[in-house]
Amino acid sequence: MQQVQTEGLTRSIGVSEFMPEHLAPLIETGVVPAINQIQYHPFMVTSRAELLALHKKHSIITEAYGPLTPLKNRVADKEDFYNYIDGLAKKYAVTNGEILLRWCVDQDIVAVTTSRQEQRMSDYTRSMLIKLTPVEIKNITEKAAA
Repeated sequence: MQQVQTEGLTRSIGVSEFMPEHLAPLIETGVVPAINQIQYHPFMVTSRAELLALHKKHSIITEAYGPLTPLKNRVADKEDFYNYIDGLAKKYAVTNGEILLRWCVDQDIVAVTTSRQEQRMSDYTRSMLIKLTPVEIKNITEKAAA
């Protein structure tokens, strides 16, 4: 891919699931990927902190897949997190999924999701009409980590 970029056949390179130990050698060659697609949601903040810092340092866009995983795979000991998400969804008149998508977007992370239901995908666009406060973003993150 570096050769393809050098030949001018592509403007940028994207990678998927590259961790710091994978990105470092690539960056050392002088080729910084434009984007890194990783699994990311509130329960992964701690495990991905070093990676996101590296992205920020090198202006690599973070693309999150699986941002709705906490809603699909409910964790029993995270009721405070789920109650908080429920409250925000009511406050903004959106779904819990839209809150988690917005949580990503408000941190400059590109969120990607899929659905077999066309209406659900249409509903997700409403997440672009709201904006979480910095305190709400912080609370989601902290409640997920607790």
